[in-house]
Amino acid sequence: MKIRVALPAVATAFLLIGPVTAHAQAAAGRDASACLAQLRTDAPANGVSVADFDRYTQGVQLLESTISAARSQPEHRDTWWAYLAKAVDQERVDDGKAVLTDIRPKLDVIGERFQVDPEILVAIFGIETNYGRQLGKTPVLDAWVTRACTESNRLWKANVYASVRLLRDGLVQRDEFVGSWSGAFGMTQFIPTSFYELATDGDGDGKPDLYHSLPDALASTANHLRKRGAQWTHGLPPVVEVRLPAGIAKGLPDSPDAEILRNEDRRTFGQWIDAGVRAADGGPLSVGAGSARAYLFAPTGSKGPVFLATSNFDAILHYNRSHRYALSVALLVNRLAGGTDLATPWPTDDPGLSRAEIRELQTLLLARGHDLGTADGIPGAKTRDAIRAEQRRLNLREDGIAGMKALEALRAQ
Repeated sequence: MKIRVALPAVATAFLLIGPVTAHAQAAAGRDASACLAQLRTDAPANGVSVADFDRYTQGVQLLESTISAARSQPEHRDTWWAYLAKAVDQERVDDGKAVLTDIRPKLDVIGERFQVDPEILVAIFGIETNYGRQLGKTPVLDAWVTRACTESNRLWKANVYASVRLLRDGLVQRDEFVGSWSGAFGMTQFIPTSFYELATDGDGDGKPDLYHSLPDALASTANHLRKRGAQWTHGLPPVVEVRLPAGIAKGLPDSPDAEILRNEDRRTFGQWIDAGVRAADGGPLSVGAGSARAYLFAPTGSKGPVFLATSNFDAILHYNRSHRYALSVALLVNRLAGGTDLATPWPTDDPGLSRAEIRELQTLLLARGHDLGTADGIPGAKTRDAIRAEQRRLNLREDGIAGMKALEALRAQ
């Protein structure tokens, strides 16, 4: 029997995973048979018998939703300020602190075992699945077959075979084997190949279960952070917001589209202090990091927030290569550890909205008769179309952005 930790309401949704839904219907005009035939040929060389491959891929479909999402990821579509306003809002901070408080004994055991700070485990849990609320509904095997057949990446094919092995070995159940559009699954969103390499038992029953055991999911995430690429260093913040001296700032582009990540120039914090770098509030830079080295990361050039990024930021990037994802996790780690929000404003006159503010915006749009479904805090295509319609009505620029300008315009109405 699984050893489950008593969790607040925010983290209990992971126990309830529905069956595969209509989300898995075939993509119009696309046929998986030719690609499956090619994958079938290479199955034995990848640890899967032809019989098992045929058995578990029966009925697999190419998913238009996965194809579409791969072309339009929020990490690429959103601005930095819009992405982070949703990802690291007060709601996510409060929920994360509740999880930290409720399962602190288990987190301390896992943290000591892997020398990983509890805050990073909870932050990844929060960013990946909103503390278990959003595990995804896409059939994982279908997602990987779709990606293997429509994208050029050898790892995608490896994940097809790993998905089949997970089903064959009874490590996941077919009706529960669902996740994100990209094929990641479980409470902290592992991919199948990483499961076989890094998933570990965290609750003592000898079998890692990333769907039903939060200790297993967190221990597996800790194992990932310690064994894949850059190793997590206990007690070292992943990023520290700083203020640069004029000489260094002058060397950075001032365009908000200029993302600067100078990971080839790593210095100790003492060396950065000697170079004139200060804390973001202008005070002395004080980081108990010993001889740890850091490098400059300026997501929007010299005009926005600037950070010193450490090897722990690199460790997050080995979990997910998106810089926006990594910064959202890093900032949530800092907030969960008692830090404050960013001191430097983003270079925009239209700041991003928290999820609560997006729900308010959607509620105002619904009240004006726009067909959005429910106010869920996720600004999808229908929300953007409704914003454009209201901007047109109010003689505003029609950009469809779910930002503060749109919210304030509707509040004023």
